[in-house]
Amino acid sequence: MAKFRGRMPRRGPLPFRYVLLLTLVFFVFSTTAGLWIINKGLKDTLMAYASSQTVQIASLIINNAILETKTEDINNIIIVDPETSTANFDTEKILTKLGETTRLILNNIKTAEGGDLGEIETLSDVEFDPEKTKDEDGIVYYVPLGQATNNALLGNLGPKIPIRFTAIGHMESDIETEFEEIGINNIYIQVKIKLKVNVQVIIPFATDEAVLEQEIPIALGVIKGEVPQFYNNGGEGGAPSLEIPVD
Repeated sequence: MAKFRGRMPRRGPLPFRYVLLLTLVFFVFSTTAGLWIINKGLKDTLMAYASSQTVQIASLIINNAILETKTEDINNIIIVDPETSTANFDTEKILTKLGETTRLILNNIKTAEGGDLGEIETLSDVEFDPEKTKDEDGIVYYVPLGQATNNALLGNLGPKIPIRFTAIGHMESDIETEFEEIGINNIYIQVKIKLKVNVQVIIPFATDEAVLEQEIPIALGVIKGEVPQFYNNGGEGGAPSLEIPVD
């Protein structure tokens, strides 16, 4: 009885449409996996870097506003009562100065968010996008992905990541005073604004808030008192009391 040996059909190359489909599926899968790995591994680092850069840029904007203000001599905001020889702050002048400085800072922030960045572009080491800044809500700039690695060799490598930030909420400001005794009966006084600004930082796949705190002097100087006739070094066992002769 004759025996027949079966032969396996010979397979040729895959049709082009299958190759194209498999390539497309592999590309989508690898791209998605790559983005997930980058997002998982670099998101926190990139956000921290973006927040620090944003705080620096916001500080530059505020400092530009401060340069346009004039620091008052402390004697101009002190009222001395001639009867009791006591000195008090001129509250009206201080509040007026606070209002002027706050409005100037807010105007500078709004101007920058409108795309007019002025000297900020030359002072900062990031690449701004004035056109997108005009069209979107906030200031837009780019940093290479390699900057987030804090590696000097990789600093300029990788795609440019868009970062957007904007001031949110109301800017908090308060008045604070500092006193320092200088010599005998002389006091150095500094009146300053304690400023707090919340900014929202937005990167691809994430958003966070950063806080900028800054102190702005609005008045400073030395208040000179009368030199006493007796001075005993605080009465703590030092040199004996000295009498200053009076002509």
